[in-house]
Amino acid sequence: MRRRRPPWAAHGPSFWKARIAMFSVGMIGAGIIGASHLAAVAGHPDTRLAAVADIAPGRAQQAAAPYGAHAYESYEEMLEREKLELVIINLPHGLHEACVLACAEKGIHILLEKPMSVSYASCLRMNEACEKNGVLLQVGHVQRYIPQNRAARALIESGKLGALAMISDLRTNNYFQPGRPRWFLEKAMAGGGISINYAAHSLDKICYLTQSDIAWATGSCTYLQPGTDVDGSAQMLLRTSSGISASISLCGYSVVPIDETMLFFANGSLRLHTGSDLSVTCGSGYEAVDTSSYPNAFEAQWADFISGVRAGRILYCDGTYGASIVRTIELLYH
Repeated sequence: MRRRRPPWAAHGPSFWKARIAMFSVGMIGAGIIGASHLAAVAGHPDTRLAAVADIAPGRAQQAAAPYGAHAYESYEEMLEREKLELVIINLPHGLHEACVLACAEKGIHILLEKPMSVSYASCLRMNEACEKNGVLLQVGHVQRYIPQNRAARALIESGKLGALAMISDLRTNNYFQPGRPRWFLEKAMAGGGISINYAAHSLDKICYLTQSDIAWATGSCTYLQPGTDVDGSAQMLLRTSSGISASISLCGYSVVPIDETMLFFANGSLRLHTGSDLSVTCGSGYEAVDTSSYPNAFEAQWADFISGVRAGRILYCDGTYGASIVRTIELLYH
């Protein structure tokens, strides 16, 4: 028997969610990043993990056991049997839409891993379903929560380096390494290659640092890896709605890994290694910036999601934002 829609689906999330002391959470997909999400759920005073679903035998049980949660090999069964208020979706990109629609139908609020989906049209359908069912959808664009990025944003806002002139983002990594799950290398399931996976992070970072949207973009990508139909390198030239120019260069072939964002100002520059370090110069050598006061990125993201659910609106990275990132990457492909 189908479970009745929860009352907040009809009355609006802010009316009901503010009255729930402890949210029951399910996670769908227990891949590599899943452990970070589960730790964030466990660390928040208002959430408890109720269940984990994953099709890989034993993986759901392994993820759920430390938290005393139930394990399922089917998220459909989990949604039917568990009384969940919130869900984290951590599936291959091509499975996002069907899962979001199923959760929206149950009236469950959603934190969805990036990229939002494999196409802009898919994103629009997901947003429509969530709006219809009174469900809040946050896309897991995590760049705004990473300590080095937050410190860089604070320096931009301080004005100490003058006006921001331009941004150059460079990321190289062996995208086709043997350990990468096969679905990443199949366009039908992943939506693309290095662009939809890594450029989603780069675009999100640029939007966060400049506090603006992407107003214009052009670029190209290559398909040089035998045996796959996904892109292995890409270059993009962008202009933000605030007038800042930016470039993104990605290479996933045989390279030495680099993840560096340079921000150039009228009176200096920032050298940003996201997740590692941040340094600043006014022209006479770089000095390290202390970022230790910022919390763990996934904990901060989860805290904002819970605050948004209680407020009845997503604070950052809602479905409209997630769709805009996918649309920019889709324009690069087409």
